[in-house]
Amino acid sequence: MNYSIAIRTLGTSGEKFVRELESIKRQTVQPDKVVIYIAEGYERPRYTIGKEEYVWVKKGMVAQRALSYSEIDSPLLMMLDDDVELEPDSAERMIKAMEEHNLDCIAADTMCDHKRPLAIRIYAAVTNLVFPHWSKKWAFKFHSNGSFSYNQHITRDVYDSQSAAGPASLWKKQVFLDLHIEHELWLDKFGFAYGDDGLTFNKLYKNGYRLGVHYNSGIANLDGRSTSALFQSDNHKFYTRSMASLMIWHRSCYNLDGLSRGKKLWAAATFTFKALWLLPVHMASAIFLRSLKVLTYYVSGTLDGLKAIRSQEYRQLPNYILPR
Repeated sequence: MNYSIAIRTLGTSGEKFVRELESIKRQTVQPDKVVIYIAEGYERPRYTIGKEEYVWVKKGMVAQRALSYSEIDSPLLMMLDDDVELEPDSAERMIKAMEEHNLDCIAADTMCDHKRPLAIRIYAAVTNLVFPHWSKKWAFKFHSNGSFSYNQHITRDVYDSQSAAGPASLWKKQVFLDLHIEHELWLDKFGFAYGDDGLTFNKLYKNGYRLGVHYNSGIANLDGRSTSALFQSDNHKFYTRSMASLMIWHRSCYNLDGLSRGKKLWAAATFTFKALWLLPVHMASAIFLRSLKVLTYYVSGTLDGLKAIRSQEYRQLPNYILPR
Protein backbone atom coordinates (compact mmCIF):
# COMPACT_ATOMS: atom_id res chain seq x y z
CA MET A 1 0.00 0.00 0.00
CA ASN A 2 1.23 3.49 -0.84
CA TYR A 3 1.92 5.96 1.94
CA SER A 4 2.68 9.62 2.44
CA ILE A 5 4.47 11.36 5.29
CA ALA A 6 3.00 14.18 7.40
CA ILE A 7 5.36 16.05 9.74
CA ARG A 8 4.28 18.60 12.34
CA THR A 9 6.87 21.25 13.16
CA LEU A 10 7.66 24.75 14.32
CA GLY A 11 10.67 24.71 12.02
CA THR A 12 13.07 25.12 14.93
CA SER A 13 14.59 21.63 15.27
CA GLY A 14 17.66 22.50 13.22
CA GLU A 15 20.10 19.66 12.58
CA LYS A 16 17.67 17.06 13.91
CA PHE A 17 15.17 18.01 11.21
CA VAL A 18 17.91 17.80 8.58
CA ARG A 19 18.74 14.26 9.74
CA GLU A 20 15.06 13.34 9.54
CA LEU A 21 14.67 14.61 5.98
CA GLU A 22 17.85 12.84 4.89
CA SER A 23 16.59 9.58 6.41
CA ILE A 24 13.32 9.96 4.49
CA LYS A 25 15.28 10.40 1.27
CA ARG A 26 17.01 7.06 1.93
CA GLN A 27 13.82 5.00 2.43
CA THR A 28 13.67 1.77 0.44
CA VAL A 29 9.95 2.38 -0.04
CA GLN A 30 9.57 6.02 -0.98
CA PRO A 31 6.50 8.03 0.11
CA ASP A 32 4.11 9.49 -2.45
CA LYS A 33 4.43 12.85 -0.71
CA VAL A 34 6.21 14.51 2.20
CA VAL A 35 3.96 17.24 3.56
CA ILE A 36 5.23 19.40 6.41
CA TYR A 37 2.59 21.14 8.48
CA ILE A 38 4.33 24.15 9.97
CA ALA A 39 2.79 26.51 12.50
CA GLU A 40 1.62 29.88 11.25
CA GLY A 41 4.12 32.65 11.93
CA TYR A 42 7.16 30.38 11.69
CA GLU A 43 9.67 30.41 8.85
CA ARG A 44 10.23 27.48 6.54
CA PRO A 45 13.59 25.77 7.25
CA ARG A 46 16.16 26.42 4.55
CA TYR A 47 17.34 22.83 4.12
CA THR A 48 15.43 20.78 1.55
CA ILE A 49 15.53 17.35 -0.05
CA GLY A 50 13.53 18.68 -2.99
CA LYS A 51 10.45 16.54 -2.31
CA GLU A 52 8.71 18.14 0.65
CA GLU A 53 5.73 20.47 0.53
CA TYR A 54 4.97 23.04 3.25
CA VAL A 55 1.50 23.87 4.53
CA TRP A 56 1.05 26.57 7.18
CA VAL A 57 -1.59 25.68 9.78
CA LYS A 58 -2.74 26.88 13.19
CA LYS A 59 -0.14 26.31 15.91
CA GLY A 60 -0.73 23.53 18.42
CA MET A 61 0.27 19.94 19.04
CA VAL A 62 -3.30 18.79 18.41
CA ALA A 63 -4.07 21.45 15.79
CA GLN A 64 -1.09 20.36 13.70
CA ARG A 65 -2.34 16.74 13.77
CA ALA A 66 -6.13 17.16 13.62
CA LEU A 67 -6.21 18.08 9.93
CA SER A 68 -8.16 16.95 6.88
CA TYR A 69 -4.96 15.99 5.01
CA SER A 70 -6.65 16.96 1.76
CA GLU A 71 -3.19 17.37 0.20
CA ILE A 72 -2.62 13.62 0.57
CA ASP A 73 -4.32 10.87 -1.46
CA SER A 74 -2.33 7.86 -0.18
CA PRO A 75 -4.28 5.26 1.84
CA LEU A 76 -1.55 5.17 4.51
CA LEU A 77 -0.31 8.18 6.42
CA MET A 78 2.97 8.16 8.35
CA MET A 79 2.81 10.86 11.02
CA LEU A 80 6.15 12.09 12.31
CA ASP A 81 7.39 14.71 14.72
CA ASP A 82 10.27 16.84 13.49
CA ASP A 83 12.97 15.15 15.55
CA VAL A 84 13.03 11.48 14.52
CA GLU A 85 15.44 9.57 12.31
CA LEU A 86 14.53 6.50 10.26
CA GLU A 87 16.66 3.60 9.16
CA PRO A 88 16.47 3.00 5.38
CA ASP A 89 13.84 0.25 5.68
CA SER A 90 11.81 1.71 8.58
CA ALA A 91 8.79 2.58 6.45
CA GLU A 92 8.95 -0.85 4.83
CA ARG A 93 9.01 -2.55 8.25
CA MET A 94 6.05 -0.53 9.50
CA ILE A 95 3.92 -1.17 6.40
CA LYS A 96 4.73 -4.88 6.46
CA ALA A 97 3.83 -5.16 10.16
CA MET A 98 0.56 -3.29 9.64
CA GLU A 99 -0.46 -5.66 6.85
CA GLU A 100 0.68 -8.87 8.57
CA HIS A 101 -1.08 -8.04 11.85
CA ASN A 102 -4.18 -6.47 10.27
CA LEU A 103 -3.73 -3.20 12.15
CA ASP A 104 -5.44 0.15 11.68
CA CYS A 105 -2.42 1.97 13.10
CA ILE A 106 1.07 1.03 14.22
CA ALA A 107 3.35 3.23 16.31
CA ALA A 108 7.09 2.95 16.69
CA ASP A 109 8.37 2.45 20.22
CA THR A 110 10.63 5.49 20.33
CA MET A 111 10.59 6.01 24.12
CA CYS A 112 11.81 2.52 25.14
CA ASP A 113 10.27 2.66 28.64
CA HIS A 114 11.29 -0.95 29.30
CA LYS A 115 14.96 -0.07 28.73
CA ARG A 116 15.11 2.97 30.98
CA PRO A 117 17.37 2.87 34.07
CA LEU A 118 15.75 1.46 37.20
CA ALA A 119 15.88 4.83 38.96
CA ILE A 120 13.81 6.46 36.20
CA ARG A 121 11.26 3.64 36.25
CA ILE A 122 10.91 3.97 40.02
CA TYR A 123 10.47 7.73 39.61
CA ALA A 124 7.68 7.17 37.04
CA ALA A 125 5.95 4.73 39.38
CA VAL A 126 6.08 7.11 42.36
CA THR A 127 5.18 10.33 40.52
CA ASN A 128 2.52 9.09 38.09
CA LEU A 129 1.70 5.47 39.00
CA VAL A 130 3.29 4.23 35.77
CA PHE A 131 4.31 0.60 36.26
CA PRO A 132 5.69 -2.24 34.16
CA HIS A 133 3.64 -5.30 33.22
CA TRP A 134 4.56 -8.66 31.74
CA SER A 135 1.70 -9.22 29.30
CA LYS A 136 2.10 -11.56 26.34
CA LYS A 137 -0.40 -9.48 24.35
CA TRP A 138 -0.16 -5.80 25.18
CA ALA A 139 2.62 -3.29 24.60
CA PHE A 140 0.96 -0.53 26.67
CA LYS A 141 -2.16 -0.68 28.81
CA PHE A 142 -4.26 2.40 29.55
CA HIS A 143 -5.78 2.12 33.03
CA SER A 144 -8.96 3.41 34.63
CA ASN A 145 -7.00 5.99 36.68
CA GLY A 146 -5.62 7.62 33.51
CA SER A 147 -2.09 6.22 33.86
CA PHE A 148 -0.51 3.69 31.53
CA SER A 149 1.71 0.67 32.07
CA TYR A 150 4.42 -0.65 29.77
CA ASN A 151 5.57 -4.14 28.84
CA GLN A 152 8.81 -5.03 30.58
CA HIS A 153 9.32 -8.38 28.82
CA ILE A 154 9.55 -7.88 25.05
CA THR A 155 10.03 -11.11 23.10
CA ARG A 156 8.84 -10.13 19.60
CA ASP A 157 8.73 -7.09 17.33
CA VAL A 158 5.00 -6.24 17.33
CA TYR A 159 2.40 -6.21 20.12
CA ASP A 160 -1.19 -5.03 20.29
CA SER A 161 -1.56 -1.88 22.36
CA GLN A 162 -4.06 0.38 24.11
CA SER A 163 -1.87 3.48 23.81
CA ALA A 164 1.44 4.61 22.32
CA ALA A 165 3.93 7.44 22.01
CA GLY A 166 3.47 9.94 19.21
CA PRO A 167 6.80 10.73 17.50
CA ALA A 168 6.26 8.17 14.70
CA SER A 169 3.18 6.23 13.66
CA LEU A 170 1.61 4.80 10.53
CA TRP A 171 -2.15 5.14 10.10
CA LYS A 172 -4.82 4.10 7.71
CA LYS A 173 -5.72 7.62 6.67
CA GLN A 174 -9.48 7.08 6.71
CA VAL A 175 -9.36 5.57 10.20
CA PHE A 176 -7.55 8.65 11.49
CA LEU A 177 -10.14 10.93 9.91
CA ASP A 178 -12.97 8.84 11.36
CA LEU A 179 -11.61 9.38 14.89
CA HIS A 180 -12.29 13.15 14.67
CA ILE A 181 -9.22 14.17 16.63
CA GLU A 182 -10.40 17.76 16.12
CA HIS A 183 -12.77 17.04 19.03
CA GLU A 184 -9.67 17.08 21.25
CA LEU A 185 -8.49 20.58 20.27
CA TRP A 186 -9.42 21.70 23.79
CA LEU A 187 -6.02 20.35 24.91
CA ASP A 188 -4.19 23.05 22.94
CA LYS A 189 -5.75 25.70 25.20
CA PHE A 190 -3.22 24.74 27.85
CA GLY A 191 -0.41 26.09 25.66
CA PHE A 192 1.32 22.72 25.89
CA ALA A 193 -0.96 19.81 24.94
CA TYR A 194 0.03 17.54 27.83
CA GLY A 195 -1.04 13.94 27.19
CA ASP A 196 -2.19 14.46 23.60
CA ASP A 197 -0.57 11.29 22.27
CA GLY A 198 -2.15 9.06 24.89
CA LEU A 199 -5.54 10.66 24.30
CA THR A 200 -5.27 10.12 20.54
CA PHE A 201 -4.05 6.52 20.53
CA ASN A 202 -6.36 5.38 23.32
CA LYS A 203 -9.27 6.89 21.40
CA LEU A 204 -8.33 4.59 18.53
CA TYR A 205 -8.34 1.56 20.84
CA LYS A 206 -11.51 2.44 22.76
CA ASN A 207 -13.41 2.96 19.51
CA GLY A 208 -12.74 -0.61 18.45
CA TYR A 209 -9.80 -0.20 16.09
CA ARG A 210 -6.56 -2.19 16.25
CA LEU A 211 -3.43 -0.44 17.42
CA GLY A 212 0.01 -2.03 17.39
CA VAL A 213 3.45 -1.02 18.63
CA HIS A 214 6.62 -1.94 16.74
CA TYR A 215 9.67 -2.47 18.97
CA ASN A 216 12.10 -2.92 16.06
CA SER A 217 11.11 -0.25 13.55
CA GLY A 218 14.52 1.38 13.36
CA ILE A 219 13.01 4.79 14.13
CA ALA A 220 14.94 6.80 16.72
CA ASN A 221 13.69 9.77 18.72
CA LEU A 222 16.31 12.55 18.58
CA ASP A 223 14.34 14.48 21.22
CA GLY A 224 14.38 18.00 19.85
CA ARG A 225 12.12 19.20 22.70
CA SER A 226 11.26 22.35 20.73
CA THR A 227 7.95 22.71 22.59
CA SER A 228 8.31 20.66 25.76
CA ALA A 229 11.54 22.28 26.97
CA LEU A 230 9.76 25.57 27.72
CA PHE A 231 6.92 23.69 29.42
CA GLN A 232 9.30 21.70 31.64
CA SER A 233 11.30 24.77 32.69
CA ASP A 234 8.38 26.52 34.42
CA ASN A 235 6.78 25.34 37.68
CA HIS A 236 3.41 26.24 36.15
CA LYS A 237 3.71 22.80 34.52
CA PHE A 238 2.37 21.32 37.77
CA TYR A 239 -0.88 23.24 37.26
CA THR A 240 -1.19 22.28 33.60
CA ARG A 241 -0.38 18.64 34.27
CA SER A 242 -2.85 18.21 37.12
CA MET A 243 -5.71 19.96 35.29
CA ALA A 244 -5.07 18.25 31.95
CA SER A 245 -4.65 14.83 33.62
CA LEU A 246 -8.01 15.13 35.34
CA MET A 247 -9.78 16.21 32.16
CA ILE A 248 -8.12 13.48 30.09
CA TRP A 249 -9.13 10.89 32.69
CA HIS A 250 -12.72 12.14 32.76
CA ARG A 251 -12.98 12.17 28.97
CA SER A 252 -11.24 8.88 28.20
CA CYS A 253 -11.92 6.72 31.28
CA TYR A 254 -15.08 7.96 32.99
CA ASN A 255 -17.46 9.87 30.74
CA LEU A 256 -17.83 7.15 28.09
CA ASP A 257 -21.04 6.24 26.31
CA GLY A 258 -22.00 2.68 27.23
CA LEU A 259 -19.78 2.46 30.32
CA SER A 260 -21.56 0.63 33.14
CA ARG A 261 -22.24 2.27 36.50
CA GLY A 262 -19.90 -0.17 38.21
CA LYS A 263 -17.01 0.65 35.87
CA LYS A 264 -17.63 4.38 36.35
CA LEU A 265 -17.46 3.96 40.12
CA TRP A 266 -14.23 1.97 39.77
CA ALA A 267 -12.70 4.64 37.50
CA ALA A 268 -13.67 7.36 39.99
CA ALA A 269 -12.22 5.39 42.90
CA THR A 270 -8.90 4.67 41.16
CA PHE A 271 -8.47 8.27 40.05
CA THR A 272 -9.29 9.55 43.55
CA PHE A 273 -6.61 7.24 44.96
CA LYS A 274 -4.14 8.55 42.39
CA ALA A 275 -4.97 12.19 43.20
CA LEU A 276 -4.52 11.57 46.94
CA TRP A 277 -1.30 9.62 46.33
CA LEU A 278 0.16 12.52 44.35
CA LEU A 279 -0.60 15.06 47.09
CA PRO A 280 2.35 14.08 49.36
CA VAL A 281 4.46 13.57 46.22
CA HIS A 282 3.93 17.22 45.32
CA MET A 283 4.57 18.22 48.93
CA ALA A 284 7.95 16.53 48.67
CA SER A 285 8.59 18.20 45.30
CA ALA A 286 7.76 21.61 46.82
CA ILE A 287 10.34 21.03 49.55
CA PHE A 288 12.96 19.76 47.09
CA LEU A 289 12.42 22.64 44.65
CA ARG A 290 12.00 25.16 47.48
CA SER A 291 8.78 26.45 45.99
CA LEU A 292 5.37 26.28 47.65
CA LYS A 293 3.86 27.00 44.22
CA VAL A 294 4.50 23.37 43.23
CA LEU A 295 1.89 22.23 45.75
CA THR A 296 -0.54 25.11 45.19
CA TYR A 297 -0.36 24.61 41.42
CA TYR A 298 -1.20 20.91 41.84
CA VAL A 299 -4.19 21.62 44.09
CA SER A 300 -5.51 24.56 42.04
CA GLY A 301 -5.05 22.62 38.79
CA THR A 302 -7.08 19.74 40.18
CA LEU A 303 -9.85 22.04 41.43
CA ASP A 304 -9.95 23.95 38.14
CA GLY A 305 -10.11 20.63 36.29
CA LEU A 306 -13.21 19.70 38.29
CA LYS A 307 -14.75 23.05 37.34
CA ALA A 308 -13.81 22.59 33.69
CA ILE A 309 -15.53 19.20 33.28
CA ARG A 310 -18.74 20.85 34.52
CA SER A 311 -18.49 23.76 32.08
CA GLN A 312 -20.92 24.16 29.21
CA GLU A 313 -18.07 24.23 26.70
CA TYR A 314 -16.69 20.88 27.85
CA ARG A 315 -20.14 19.26 28.07
CA GLN A 316 -20.79 20.18 24.44
CA LEU A 317 -17.87 18.07 23.22
CA PRO A 318 -18.93 14.94 21.31
CA ASN A 319 -18.39 11.81 23.36
CA TYR A 320 -15.01 10.08 23.25
CA ILE A 321 -16.84 6.96 22.01
CA LEU A 322 -17.98 7.74 18.47
CA PRO A 323 -20.93 6.25 16.57
CA ARG A 324 -19.77 3.56 14.16
